[in-house]
Amino acid sequence: MDAISLHVLTGDGPVLEQTVEAVNLPTAFGSIGVLKGHAPMLCNLEEGVLRCRSSQGTLRLFIGSGIASVEHNEVNVLVSAASLLEE
Repeated sequence: MDAISLHVLTGDGPVLEQTVEAVNLPTAFGSIGVLKGHAPMLCNLEEGVLRCRSSQGTLRLFIGSGIASVEHNEVNVLVSAASLLEE
């Protein structure tokens, strides 16, 4: 598995900490996809749906605005709010 460590955090604490294969981040310019080996990046996030894919399937989280950093196969998402969406 091509692994990315995903951490979604709010002011109340961690919402999701999982190893995933891919992450899609909602930005003002559209969705940005992150796979293993992605170049380092820092971006603003818009309110919307964050998607992550793992061997267990796809998870969707509704997130508030915030920022994301990508570096060394680790994605850290700091947002105002986050909640898991039901499939």
